[in-house]
Amino acid sequence: MTAGFALVVALTYILFSTPSASAYEMSIYEAYPWYFWALAVLALLIGHYAVLERAFGGESERGAWRLGLLLILVVEALLLLLPYFRGYPVFGRGDVLTHVGQIVTIQATGIAGQQDIYPNLHFLVLSFSYASGVKPLHLINSVAVVISLFSLAASFALISTVYDRTRALLSLPFVTLLIGGTAHVNPSPYPQSVLLIPFVLYLFFKEQRTRSTAVRVALVVTAAAMVVYHPLTTLFLLFIFGVYTAAKFVHDQGILTGESVEWRSAVGATPVAHLALGMFAAWYLDFSQVTGKIQTVVQTFAASEGGTSTLESYGSTVSQASPALTDLVRIGLVKYGMSVILLSLAGLYALWTLSSPDRRRDLGIYRTTFLGGFALFAGLAVPFLVMDLVVGFGRPLMLARIFAALLAGSLFYVLYRSADANGKRVVQVGCYLVLACLVVISTFGLYYSPYAIERNHQVTSAELDGADWTLEFREPDNPTIQYGINLRRFRDALYGTAGYTEDEVIPASTTVGPPPHFNYTEHDTLGASYEEDRYMIITRSGRIFYEEMYPDYREFWQFNDGDYERLERDGTVSHVYANGGYDTYLVNSTLAG
Repeated sequence: MTAGFALVVALTYILFSTPSASAYEMSIYEAYPWYFWALAVLALLIGHYAVLERAFGGESERGAWRLGLLLILVVEALLLLLPYFRGYPVFGRGDVLTHVGQIVTIQATGIAGQQDIYPNLHFLVLSFSYASGVKPLHLINSVAVVISLFSLAASFALISTVYDRTRALLSLPFVTLLIGGTAHVNPSPYPQSVLLIPFVLYLFFKEQRTRSTAVRVALVVTAAAMVVYHPLTTLFLLFIFGVYTAAKFVHDQGILTGESVEWRSAVGATPVAHLALGMFAAWYLDFSQVTGKIQTVVQTFAASEGGTSTLESYGSTVSQASPALTDLVRIGLVKYGMSVILLSLAGLYALWTLSSPDRRRDLGIYRTTFLGGFALFAGLAVPFLVMDLVVGFGRPLMLARIFAALLAGSLFYVLYRSADANGKRVVQVGCYLVLACLVVISTFGLYYSPYAIERNHQVTSAELDGADWTLEFREPDNPTIQYGINLRRFRDALYGTAGYTEDEVIPASTTVGPPPHFNYTEHDTLGASYEEDRYMIITRSGRIFYEEMYPDYREFWQFNDGDYERLERDGTVSHVYANGGYDTYLVNSTLAG
């Protein structure tokens, strides 16, 4: 373990000795030398090895696994804090900026606005802001760090409550992986609320075992808070309680026996589900955003045709671009490698358990619940994948990964127990190899990057300053087009979300970008493409997008260096603001009048 913590010292030295980001960077992984990531992966593997060595009955010191767990959490904390080490003002270019704006509105008015359906997160960040004196813009990402680490600790507490010592130790490396991927660095309500589900399950099962009044109160308060975090999480939580109810019925009927406890004085799933359902109806059904999305989902199921599904979108992209096989493999591993491996492990454990009556009878109610939750959410991901259901299939898939991680250790547990001496060694090696793959994938899937064809969610000071200047000095009557930025989101973060409508501050056309190659393939000037003058905003994020994201597919680039050089010489385009990472142009129409 000494070597593991020595690696932590080396990682910390690299983090503090590497200069902060001076401009927008497409990938945080390119900001640090390759050996930083190699050391991080190696330190995590050392921690996981210490835990597994104890689980497999090795000769390691009795407390070594605890040091291994501490090492895992410290390294993962460093990885989660990278946006702060890079000096990003905030990490999150979409919803995160709007959430900052809603916090700013609460600061200005003293209340959550009528359209603020996620006040939990906003009041939490604001409380931390008042306590620390740090602006919400700079503080909001710390919530993701705290909740992620809390989720890992809750997962450890959960398996310690429901599993015997050996099974818990074999499960520990899987539940302490950063299985949520980018959810761990996204402080928006949905990912953070899903990360709290292991804590809800821990309280629920702990109350079942102890009948503790304190645990019971904590369960009720947590379940109520979860409702206000996000409506979809509430529905998924209700599904989980439904799975538990079904599992309990199966065990009560003697179909599955396994270990059991006395249930008569414990709080069942029904009262908690009733509380969550009642609060859901009372809170969310007054919000048009929620009822509108529910209506859209119902219409999608009822209609013969809908929008473009995730699967159709992927298929269309592949057919049009014909990407290289190596690129497809890389993207697939980074985006879905974690899901494929964990779901495969859980699926194999389900087959192992359900294939024999003796094994089914040995199945406890907790593992039955986990198996049911895994099957339910893995199945739910399918319609979200093949249909346009407002949100992507990654949302139920994240729940499937959580339950799969709770079951993955059990597969190696039963294989190890049933194997002979040579077989036990094969199981150990297989477990180490699988975990090594998961550690690498979770590390390089933690942040948005070109590895997964996603741009970094870094927000720069240049973008904040430039957006502030544009919003203050532009002519409101002129439309605005943009590339590499969503000005409305920056407006939210800078000025709040209440007191005006979007069109009063930013014209609706703001979300429209400039034509490919600035239409120089059709006209000599950009102004010839428009019938009225307009502003055009281009950021460094937009300028470097294609060369960083698709370096080997130049034929599909919509903008290149020659286009930007020609833009600067275009007589119909005036460069009215520049700060090195954010440019505002005034495009003078030649078709006006």
